[in-house]
Amino acid sequence: MEALQMSELITIQSKVNGAYTVSFINDLSNQLAKDVEDGNCIFIIDETITKLFGADLSAVISKGRYVLVSSNEQNKTMDYTQEVIRKLLDLNVRKNDALVAIGGGITQDIVAFISSILFRSVEWRFYPTTLLAQCDSCIGSKSSINFDQYKNLIGTFNPPSKIFIYTDFLNTLTESEIRSGIGEMLHYFFTEGIELAQQISDEYEQLLTNRALLSKFISNSLRIKKHIIEIDEFDTSIRHIFNYGHTFGHAIEAITHYAIPHGQAISIGMDLANYISLQRGILSEQDFEKMHEILNKNIPPFKFTKENLDAYCIALSRDKKNKGNQLGSILSYGPGNVKKVFIDIDESLREIFLTYSEKFGK
Repeated sequence: MEALQMSELITIQSKVNGAYTVSFINDLSNQLAKDVEDGNCIFIIDETITKLFGADLSAVISKGRYVLVSSNEQNKTMDYTQEVIRKLLDLNVRKNDALVAIGGGITQDIVAFISSILFRSVEWRFYPTTLLAQCDSCIGSKSSINFDQYKNLIGTFNPPSKIFIYTDFLNTLTESEIRSGIGEMLHYFFTEGIELAQQISDEYEQLLTNRALLSKFISNSLRIKKHIIEIDEFDTSIRHIFNYGHTFGHAIEAITHYAIPHGQAISIGMDLANYISLQRGILSEQDFEKMHEILNKNIPPFKFTKENLDAYCIALSRDKKNKGNQLGSILSYGPGNVKKVFIDIDESLREIFLTYSEKFGK
């Protein structure tokens, strides 16, 4: 596939509300002013963005209707969404209004969910402010809300009508947040091949400081995801390849109580999946080493021990993709060739985890 040029508009076909678009913009305040002039927009904004981009948001704050939200995992709940809905009612929200989300993935989840249930569906638009949201979650239609102790239990398929990517948002992110987004992009790139992953590796240190360089990688990440979600929007077949790295990464997040950022946990998860693939004879040592060299730049300090291995295997056993007592995982047969494989969570798998840590743990 040819890489997208940055001047191109990305259009994603959806079975939910028809096609939606992704635009890369250079002037945030001008685009927001157009939304305000529409007269039917209500902005739902992560309160931290108002502090960082107050000048760009001046048209919204002075003339628009808006709700500020505290975007943290504890607020990704039914109770908090009801609080936001009450504030929208106070602003006289109507069926023909558009909700405009400005924030990261949690803001996206809250607004997408509200949009799907308020008046049985209202339009929503999205300005993603984090690298994870720009390169991944902004497209694909999914929204997720936590319920009691269950993470992402409730959700809908409800894409925004328009997405505006403003890469200057990335200049306010921590290095850790950039590394997290890079991990997510690497997982897309390895499902297609190795060229883009190698490019990220070659430019890795520059990407951490010169955030403008991330644009081409964001567009290519979205291009790869677009191709699959247009085939399998509702995640019933081929879209499962995007679980690559996530089965093992999610369990690392769980046992470290999310001390390791998502995308970096996914980087470890991909390396683990590749090592298991190597041990099973389906990935060559040459391919493993090439991929490990790339991933290792984005892997934080982590090791399996006899103390945390039990908790890790328990976390794996609870994965929603499992079948019976077998772990549903995506393994690599080489760059651009990943497949779903069911494997036993047994003593031999535990040995692979420990051996991996002995060789590659930090």
